[in-house]
Amino acid sequence: MSADTHSDSQEYDIIIVGAGPAGISTALHLAQIAPKLVSRTLILEKSRHPRHKLCGGGVLPDGEVILKQLGLDITEVPHYDVDWAHFDYDGQGMTMRVEKKGQFAFRTIRRHEFDAWLADKARTLGFLIQENTEVKRVAVDGSGVTLETDQGTYRARVVVGADGSNSVIRRAVVPHENTHVARLLEVVTEPKPEASSHIQADSYFDFIVVPQGIRGYVWDFPSIEKGKPVRVRGVYDSNVNDVKPDIALRDALSEEFRRHGLDLGQYKLEGHPIRWFDAKAAFSAPRLLLVGDAAGADALYGEGISLALGYGGFAARAIKAAFEREDFTFQDYKATLLHSEMGRALRRRTWFAKFFYGFRSARLQSLFWRRLGWAIEWVVRTFLIEWARRQEKQKV
Repeated sequence: MSADTHSDSQEYDIIIVGAGPAGISTALHLAQIAPKLVSRTLILEKSRHPRHKLCGGGVLPDGEVILKQLGLDITEVPHYDVDWAHFDYDGQGMTMRVEKKGQFAFRTIRRHEFDAWLADKARTLGFLIQENTEVKRVAVDGSGVTLETDQGTYRARVVVGADGSNSVIRRAVVPHENTHVARLLEVVTEPKPEASSHIQADSYFDFIVVPQGIRGYVWDFPSIEKGKPVRVRGVYDSNVNDVKPDIALRDALSEEFRRHGLDLGQYKLEGHPIRWFDAKAAFSAPRLLLVGDAAGADALYGEGISLALGYGGFAARAIKAAFEREDFTFQDYKATLLHSEMGRALRRRTWFAKFFYGFRSARLQSLFWRRLGWAIEWVVRTFLIEWARRQEKQKV
């Protein structure tokens, strides 16, 4: 790339592509550990906050641990404290709270409100967020990265890809990649307690769809939308085994709606892919880092928010070290992720997704959730959650 092209670019040391939880977490962690980099960082967002975002909206305590480390209080955002989480097969199963002594299972938020809140926190710290700017092309050379957008050309010494499962930055890291992504359909409805057996303060994961070849579950969460209670419902297919299910996701969700006195056809149905975490995948390239869904979310349940917040800390520390050493290869980034408590939890979730969703037998699924809940709860607590607290203890 010519020097003339470089001179026409707006130049920064760091450009973060995507102003969702992963991108903003990277920025907030940078402000905490390398404040001199704040004024040299640009955040590009293709939409404008508050922007619509499909997401079940569950935030586990791991996410709150990360937010507290950043000095943030999630209760500033409209939220719902879910009383109990139910893990069922055909309406029967086990209940648990993530924290044994907790007063609720987890919180739910609406992403347009949560993401806008995070973005405002970053602006308060001095970060420049340029919205309505979509990255079209990425070019890496020996001295930096050039981003061509619909608003002009930008150049940085480091670019962070926080632009989701369909990441443009990821395609620059891995130009030709054969990968499988999870699939999700989501609907927001009004509460109808008179038509459903579900307790309105609780969340539900029902694995009734597994025998139909869907490697996942149907869900029903309580939440708050514009100050009013709503239900966020959907179906999740991890697609970890790349086997076509016997039933379409829409039809499976429609059946679930009928079980609870609802007609799916009366509501707006939306869907999106979720890139799940694969330990064999690439997470960086010279001058490029991936975070959040661009790097990989949870394959087992499709959880993304807490993990996106966690990725931000790793990216910020890698960037700080890169500028101190003047070494932008990011050769250690993948190993650091994989050997962290978060990385171990993600690897285990991918393994359990491939193992657990391989049992299509209705009898076995019923046995798991109706008789072996105690064992599942032990596995979840021991291997899959509370990674943020373990990481925090290791720093002390």
